[in-house]
This record gives sequence, C-alpha cells and structure tokens, in this order.
Amino acid sequence: MKHFISSFFALAIAIGISSCGINDHDHDHDQDHDYATTVIVTLINQSNTADTIKAVWKDLDGPGGAAPSIIDTISLKSDITYVGSIELYNESKSPKTDITQEIKADDYEHQFFFTPSTGIASLVEWTITDKDRNNLPVGLTFQVKTKTGAGNKGAVNIVLSHYDSMTKNGTSKSLESDIDIDYPVIIGN
Repeated sequence: MKHFISSFFALAIAIGISSCGINDHDHDHDQDHDYATTVIVTLINQSNTADTIKAVWKDLDGPGGAAPSIIDTISLKSDITYVGSIELYNESKSPKTDITQEIKADDYEHQFFFTPSTGIASLVEWTITDKDRNNLPVGLTFQVKTKTGAGNKGAVNIVLSHYDSMTKNGTSKSLESDIDIDYPVIIGN
C-alpha cells in the first residue's frame, strides 16, 4: 500500500508539473517551422531585368554542425536599384520544406533584418517592401539601392527574427532568430 501511495504521489506531481509548464509560444499553431538549411537571395536590376543575381547560402546539416557548404558572394553594380526577395528551405529531409510559405502564413511573427558591414554600409541601402497583417515590415521582399563605389567589399548580415516571447514592433530584433547568416558583398565591380 505504501508503494502504491508513493507511486500515485509521484504520478500526481509529474502531471502537475507538466500541466503547469511554461509556454512562451504566443501563436495559434502547433509547432514552429523547420530550420533553414538553404537561403536564396534574388536581386533583379530594376533598369535591366536580365541582370539578375541569385546568391545561395547552404548548410545541409543545420545549426551547430559543419560550416556552410555554399556561401555565394553578392556582386552589386554601383548606382543601381535592385528588387529583392529571399527564400528559405529545409533540404535536410525529403521532400524539402518551403519555409518561405510558413513565414508568409505567420508573417506577424517574423521580420528580416539586413545589416551591411562597415566597409559597405554607406554605399548600400536595404529597404523592406512587404508588410504583415499589422502593417509591420516582414522582409521577404525588399529593395537594395547602391551608391557610387568601386571594389568595395564587405558583408550583409541577414537575421530572421522570430517573435514568440515578445511582441513584434517593426524595429527591434527578437530574442530568438531563425537565421543569422552573412553573405559576402562586393559593390561596384
């Protein structure tokens, strides 16, 4: 009988603890999306649509494993405006998952931040052109404007903030990021 009471008490505690667990996900879907193993940035020259740049970043084993296997350099011309988009996929499984669609569906929980490094920050401007249902920036589409400069090298840091535990305000990064990657950038080649 003593064993039964101890077992019952342990079970009651386990149920109590699990039912009082902290849930910091303030959303109405059952699970978060996959991690991105592949990111594709596409930039189309507004003056010449044949001038299209596709830059791939690929890390098939995901966060914490080997270094990315592909990191393309984004080569931008001076004094040009590009229309841009970004796509994310999880290619570590078959079939691959289109994370871009998941971000579109939950756009109010996501925002991209594009931060050029010091070497190119004065020569390039990234402006987000899409908005979520609350009229806040998302960043799946954007515009990139370059200024005059030749052979300037740097990087753009791209962060996808995921707003689970804090409210998205359109200007501040969240405590959690789904991606945080750097693309090498050359301006004026």
